Amino acid sequence: MTFIRPLIFLAATIIVASACTRQQSPAPEKGVSFALNQYRKQHIDSIQYQIELDIPAGKSGQISGKEIVTFHLNAVDSALVLDFNVDASALQEVRVGGKKVDYQFVNEHIVIDSKHLSKGKNEVGIDFVAGDQSLNRSDDYLYTLFVPDRASTCFPLFDQPNLKASYQLTLKTPEGWEAVSNGKLNAKTVENGKSVYQFGKTKPVSSYLFAFAAGKFFKETRTMDGREMTMYYRETDTTKVNRNRDDVFQLHAKSLAWLEEYTNIDYPFGKFDFVLLPSFQYGGMEHPGAIFYNEPALFLDENASVNRRMARASVIAHESAHMWFGDLVTMDWFNDVWLKEVFANFMAAKIVHPSFPEINHELRFLLAHYPNAYEVDRTAGTNPILQQLGNLKNAGTLYGAIIYMKAPIVMRQLERKIGEELMRESLREYLKTYSFGNARWDDLIGIIDKRSPEDITTWSNVWVKTPGMPEYGIEAGKLVQLKDSVSGRVWEQPLVLKTMQNGQLVFPNNDGTGYGYFKMDTASKAWFFAQYGNAKVSDPVFKGAMLVNSWEGLLRGDGPGPEKLVNSILNALPKEQNPLLVDYLLGNLQTDWWAFLNADQRAAYQARVEGEIWQLLNSTRDKGIQTSYFRAFKALALTDDGWQKMHGLWTGKLEVKGLVLSEEDKISLAYELALKGKGDGKAILNTQLNATKNPDRKARMQFVIPALSASEAERDAFFETLKKEENREKEAWVLDALTYLHHPLREQSALKYLRPSLDLLQEIQLTGDIFFPTRWLHNTFAGHSSPEAARIAQTFLKEHPDYPYFLKNKILQATDLLDRSVKLSATYGQKEHSPALSQQ
Repeated sequence: MTFIRPLIFLAATIIVASACTRQQSPAPEKGVSFALNQYRKQHIDSIQYQIELDIPAGKSGQISGKEIVTFHLNAVDSALVLDFNVDASALQEVRVGGKKVDYQFVNEHIVIDSKHLSKGKNEVGIDFVAGDQSLNRSDDYLYTLFVPDRASTCFPLFDQPNLKASYQLTLKTPEGWEAVSNGKLNAKTVENGKSVYQFGKTKPVSSYLFAFAAGKFFKETRTMDGREMTMYYRETDTTKVNRNRDDVFQLHAKSLAWLEEYTNIDYPFGKFDFVLLPSFQYGGMEHPGAIFYNEPALFLDENASVNRRMARASVIAHESAHMWFGDLVTMDWFNDVWLKEVFANFMAAKIVHPSFPEINHELRFLLAHYPNAYEVDRTAGTNPILQQLGNLKNAGTLYGAIIYMKAPIVMRQLERKIGEELMRESLREYLKTYSFGNARWDDLIGIIDKRSPEDITTWSNVWVKTPGMPEYGIEAGKLVQLKDSVSGRVWEQPLVLKTMQNGQLVFPNNDGTGYGYFKMDTASKAWFFAQYGNAKVSDPVFKGAMLVNSWEGLLRGDGPGPEKLVNSILNALPKEQNPLLVDYLLGNLQTDWWAFLNADQRAAYQARVEGEIWQLLNSTRDKGIQTSYFRAFKALALTDDGWQKMHGLWTGKLEVKGLVLSEEDKISLAYELALKGKGDGKAILNTQLNATKNPDRKARMQFVIPALSASEAERDAFFETLKKEENREKEAWVLDALTYLHHPLREQSALKYLRPSLDLLQEIQLTGDIFFPTRWLHNTFAGHSSPEAARIAQTFLKEHPDYPYFLKNKILQATDLLDRSVKLSATYGQKEHSPALSQQ
């Protein structure tokens, strides 16, 4: 491919920002185009940033910034383009070699004419006001989140992953604030009533991995296996902190030790700290030397289920694995963003095994990955694991269940195909070859193909570079791939099936390792549920695999229908003691209940559902399973008796032996009580608000409460506020509110919000963090199951035939369950309806 310089793509008349004259000059497009990325990668290296930021108290004052960027240029035949996605007024002065120069500011870029540059070393100084978009500011703390291309919304830089650089940061903060960044703290002083934190130079890292946090944090430092670690946190419940902190430190130490042994490379970044944030947008973010986490995901409640404890171990292992896979070796361009995520998930699954010897890890892998991957891969909006990306401004749209859930399944298939030892040897070569650099998936495939007799490239082209999932049926007692959407495509994978009663009963993919939809016949499904929990249906992995098959069959109209499945789940739950399977059954029950049953069908089962789950909640002795039943009861209870039970738990007048309710549990109970409208919801919410001690949880409640109002006019007014970007800053709060605004009990009144929510999507993609567009859509449509809601989404897409491809896919993914609900309602109607269905 012939290289084309990016600056010839878009010509525009632009104003020289520091002069009064106008001139013609070519201008780069917004974001970072692939062409600009390639040009800078070819011509710029040895980048260092010295950054100083002066942070005022509160969250509204301007943050003044200064920086010096040094770098090496191997050619001066084009203007220099730095990225700075802010208003023009934020840029105050640009200097080259210490001398003030003219520059152009256009399309989110600072453009410096080549006449000011030199071949070899260059130094650019910039005075600016930091942009707020990625600073996540609260009154008494802030934290950055620069993935995938958001560093340029804060300060000027070359914001692309393959221009790694060292960063040296100085932060001036209000006195009494703590501060943490990637580099080791060299000095802390006081200057003019402010604390001054000077951090050391980092190893070369990509721009999206640079980070800092500052504010009122507690902190604790420990030395684990000779490595010092500091934990920063805001949780005020000292009992909760004391209960969790040992595990949090130990899980990090175990993960790092395992990764050092597996990779044969010592932890590459020296300092190792982590910050726990109360409303963090992700589970974690892998900044080297300063990992950020969602605080509630690490500080667990006393009754945390084994799923929650494993999720904590997994997120810690995932972010630790990123230190090697993603941070030490980084994808070259964000179309390969899945590469860092698949390695992190793949390694995390291996790492957590020693910490949880009592868990069936095959079952956990099955239930943690396959259902979530299928949720996207079965839709018309699915995408390949490896996607194309023309501009970094769209990189956030690449994230989702395909890269986080399907990719680890594919990676595990690859390991089984070539063997664990060859996989490990190949990954060690990959890390050694590209240390502190960048690499692509095809680079790894090339390493493996040299070592393996298998044709890995052909296999990869199907699994990694094409979308969708295979479908299988049974012919002559064998599994066969059914007609595929892509002509001639063969999904190469080992497949198994189990037969019983002389082949009359057939159970495809009984070991749960195959990926795809495995169609089961009605008789085999009926036998499976009838025998559930007996000796013939006792293997946990077999049960998990058949439950997944049955759920996928329901969604495709391959019976049993929604009402019969509710009956089957209720019959199965008392026979199930595996917490992973209990959680999966309860999750399917709740989705089936709200998405696929109509109000009359729910009413017919309401007393039974509440009664049986309440009985299981009271009878189980496993605290984690008990918590799962508590959450299911809270979500499903609608009768007067159920409401009174929830109210009693909330006030403390009713106790369930062994069940300990946290402040978060009490808040969620108050939400459910208000939503279900049998008492004075406003008084309940105000009482809980006044009783909530943690200031972060209290602020979150204050935001969410209007979405729970019994007044439709108040809910309408609240939705109107979400149209303003500043009211969507706390994305986790917004998602909470959307859940209640669009709850199935409020479905009709929420229809009016659907079209405006779709109209906002492009703005949300540009202003929100990477998962927000997907979650905005999911929490908007998850409560809807009506033909009217489906038509609103379909009409929107018809009216926008040229809608951005990635966002169109997100809409199709988010509305897939809605569309299937409408189809299932038409397929089954009332024919299933029988309140007297057996209670085996």
